[in-house]
Amino acid sequence: MKPGDIMPQRRLLLLLPLAACAGTPPPPQADGPPIGYTHLTQIRLDVSRIDIEDRMPMPGPNDVGRDMQPSPAEAVRIMGRDRLAAFGTEHRARFGVTRAQIIRTRNAAGSGLFAGDPGERLLCQLTARVDILDAGDRRLGFAEASAERSRSVESTAAARRAGAESLLRQTMFDLNTEFEFQIRRALRPYVVDGTAPAPPPVAREELPRT
Repeated sequence: MKPGDIMPQRRLLLLLPLAACAGTPPPPQADGPPIGYTHLTQIRLDVSRIDIEDRMPMPGPNDVGRDMQPSPAEAVRIMGRDRLAAFGTEHRARFGVTRAQIIRTRNAAGSGLFAGDPGERLLCQLTARVDILDAGDRRLGFAEASAERSRSVESTAAARRAGAESLLRQTMFDLNTEFEFQIRRALRPYVVDGTAPAPPPVAREELPRT
């Protein structure tokens, strides 16, 4: 067989794997610093202390967030801890996580999102709430914020993990923005202007799990 007859076949074999690679997008990257909000201006509340509830929502069977560090619920608690500051002499604020999960579902067969692999859909849902309570635990006001995002990933552990971490960061960005907006809207009488003088030192308590 002549050399000229072999080369087209060899070129075809080389092009096939390249075409397959081009049809599969790279897994999402989750690089970045630890989730935290200390670089942002704190939301000052006219209360004597901030209580951060330690109670977490129970994860469901398809919740991939349970294996993450931090978990979605822990990430929301970090936001409450970093963003809220007690700046008063009476009443207290109670911060809690009412929903925090990343649910995994299988995409429909034949969707062809990842070169023959239908892939998976990740849905991140986060909700945080802060209540203002008087000395008798009577609620004086509250604010609640929610955020939700979804994305599709390949059906591999590495792609799922990186996709979930990236999705959590994006949803936490949305939640942080909505959280401050809802506090300034619903709890305006309890938001302290940044020019007000600081009160005596106050306590911040972590409430035990119940």
